Amino acid sequence: MLKNELLIGGTPVGGNAKPYVIAEIGSNFDKSLDKARKLIDVAAESGANAVKFQLFCADVLYPNRDGLYDIFKSIELDADWVPLLDEYTRKAGLHFMASAFDLQSVSVLEAVKIPAHKVASSETANLQFLHHVASTGKPVIISTGMCDMVDVEEAVNICVGVGNKDIVLLQCGAMYPLPNELVNLRVIQSLAERFKCPVGFSDHTLGQVAAIAAVGLGATVFEKHFTLDRKAEGPDHFYALEPGELKAYVSAIHEAHEALGSANKEMLPKERELGRRDGIYLARAMAKGETITQADVLIRRPAVGLRARYAATVVGAVLTRAVDKDQPLTWDVISFGSK
Repeated sequence: MLKNELLIGGTPVGGNAKPYVIAEIGSNFDKSLDKARKLIDVAAESGANAVKFQLFCADVLYPNRDGLYDIFKSIELDADWVPLLDEYTRKAGLHFMASAFDLQSVSVLEAVKIPAHKVASSETANLQFLHHVASTGKPVIISTGMCDMVDVEEAVNICVGVGNKDIVLLQCGAMYPLPNELVNLRVIQSLAERFKCPVGFSDHTLGQVAAIAAVGLGATVFEKHFTLDRKAEGPDHFYALEPGELKAYVSAIHEAHEALGSANKEMLPKERELGRRDGIYLARAMAKGETITQADVLIRRPAVGLRARYAATVVGAVLTRAVDKDQPLTWDVISFGSK
């Protein structure tokens, strides 16, 4: 149904590609353009692929100015700053992103040609809004906090319905911080099996253990909040990573991905060289065209060529080139045809 691999700003995402890490600034720029730029610099230094803000209009979200209006108004990102931050982010070698919460904000992001849209958990079940976002044709990264599988299915169907199959789904728990017993990383496998698309982890835990485990379960996209100072005032600072921690976090994710390696079980070159395995060697120097006899077969360690289990098989084979005494025998120097 969906694409297993896609491109975000020219960077491969999903499949066997390297992890794609989104450094989430959120509201941690404290309405300071200078601090926002410093955070972008930190993200670039960490090795992240992208930075992400949140773009909303408190007057649109809370027109009656009640409830959470004052909090959201106090952490608003000025839409006029978006082109400035986008340019600064590009110069830093990163992708600029923001989670939009209203149609006007989507238009602001489209104007700077962001490489992908990120849909926050709170908006995943807002199908009219999601329809508008998916209709841009950009890749859509969807957080699945506050959702059950039916919500995720509906969100995916909305995107596919407008012809957008460039979807990334992020396992997420909308608690800040999120305790390990509620992370439910196995959902990553469930999402991957069901939707056949890149799957990742929007990480609200306090450390990096969950992210490392997520790599092993197939997560390819990661999102993590960071800050210049975890003790700063504001709703997102206290559970965010500080600069050195963010760099270690990104590094750990890439190291874990590197450790996944190959699915093929084979002996390592050094294991072949040093392993306690019997191999086949020649007891004498032999010329091209000679036939190997039982007397020519020498069994010894290490098994850097053919294993001893093939000792009877090679008897009667013809050498396709000269082989010196005490040299390991390999398949490429023997033939089972006539001389």
